[in-house]
Amino acid sequence: MENYQILGLVGSLLLIVGIAIPFAFFYPRYGMMGGYEYGMMGYGGMMFYGFMGFLVIPAFVLGIIGSLISDRTIAGVLLVLAAVLSIPAMGFIGIISFILLLIAGILAFTSGKKT
Repeated sequence: MENYQILGLVGSLLLIVGIAIPFAFFYPRYGMMGGYEYGMMGYGGMMFYGFMGFLVIPAFVLGIIGSLISDRTIAGVLLVLAAVLSIPAMGFIGIISFILLLIAGILAFTSGKKT
């Protein structure tokens, strides 16, 4: 595997970790914090995470597909598009996945050997 493929896979897998952590801690009545009793989330907060998941899941799929494609131009487009769609995944893990996907897309575009 080449560098852009490894970076794309790692960035895509971090997206899933970044979206799973808020659901694990703040999902109403099923998460570790119990939901709206703590005043943090509640059912209105899940609407925000539902919207975030709506954008992050396609970013995950585009990142995986872009990492597995051997054509560098198409892979670069898919990885940069995945990086843009991963912006709603806030927090440290979301920033790291955005940077990794963006670097993977740039590496796919600028690497010397074209296939």
